[in-house]
Amino acid sequence: MMSTPEPFKLEANFGVSDLQAFLAYCGEIGSSDIVFQTGDVVWGEIKGRQVALTERTIKDGEIKTLLAVSFGSELIGVIKGGSDADRPYRFVIERDTSRYRVNIAGAQIGDAEDGLSITMRTIPETPPTLDALNLPSGIRENLFQPRGLVLICGPTGSGKTTLMSSFYADVSETNGDVKILLYEDPIEFLFTKVKNKGPKIRQMQIGRHIPNFARGLRNAMRCKPTLIGIGEARDAETIGAMVEAALTGHGAYGTMHTESVPETISRAIQVFPGDQHSAIASKILGSLRLIVVQILVPTLDGNRVAVREYLYFDSGIKHEMSEMPYTQWGAFLRKIVADKKQDMNTGLRDLLDRKLIDEKAYRRYAGESNA
Repeated sequence: MMSTPEPFKLEANFGVSDLQAFLAYCGEIGSSDIVFQTGDVVWGEIKGRQVALTERTIKDGEIKTLLAVSFGSELIGVIKGGSDADRPYRFVIERDTSRYRVNIAGAQIGDAEDGLSITMRTIPETPPTLDALNLPSGIRENLFQPRGLVLICGPTGSGKTTLMSSFYADVSETNGDVKILLYEDPIEFLFTKVKNKGPKIRQMQIGRHIPNFARGLRNAMRCKPTLIGIGEARDAETIGAMVEAALTGHGAYGTMHTESVPETISRAIQVFPGDQHSAIASKILGSLRLIVVQILVPTLDGNRVAVREYLYFDSGIKHEMSEMPYTQWGAFLRKIVADKKQDMNTGLRDLLDRKLIDEKAYRRYAGESNA
């Protein structure tokens, strides 16, 4: 089981130096998604589990001061006006840079009707190697698609960005003929330590370098890239642009918040108006190469392990799908991934058989009844 770290003694009315010392402690114990909120201790996530990082609760005034000194006093007015805000935060200690993706929002927290909440997600400087992710051969061998659509899916915090960034770094280090353009919100992993064989990976942040993902895709088409990476494909304009990029001879990579291979295709179709479903389904089928859905499951030894559902859309599968209405694709794909033992339940059952998780965890993540 995971051992619980000693809480950090965060002094009252702490300043920037105290905050940075606390964040350095969080890095040492492996905590991510650090949450400051009115009238509560500071919480962090360690290997998928919530851990109290301080003994004392944080006052509303301390959070306001923290916001003012870190992001400017005007931000408090924005939050009190009913909006949330996303901000980057970084600092350097002894040449080591720490980077965070920060979300600030107002909320009712306990008795505090006008409480404040700050969530700080750790962003590592460099991605792990692709080998370290232990990808099944069916994913590893088909991940590089210079022509076609690849979708990496899963819930928030499931490692989608880590997988994609590791892949981009691996391609850049091993293939000198590849040009990679990434559009992100925000930029997370950096590629400063990648030993590029060809052009360096270009990263553009939405809202800073380019207005939105769809505009980024149009920008990419003028730059003759090999691979185009989109941080999140969530609307018709972006998905449509990705499909067009894939159909015109580019590798188009995006992430979606879906839980299975069939749901991913269904969601991609459903974001379009009803009268366009048939046409966009045909285009998606023509462009699609690989779907990977990933979750991170806490194991009994206190760690987490990735479980993946995936399908490579070879010519045989695509031909069968083209012979049936798109409304029947869901049932067909559920059977295909199950028959190939590439579905999520097969991966979870393997963890259960190896005694890495218990029955309760299996039922929870497999979506089965707890009855």
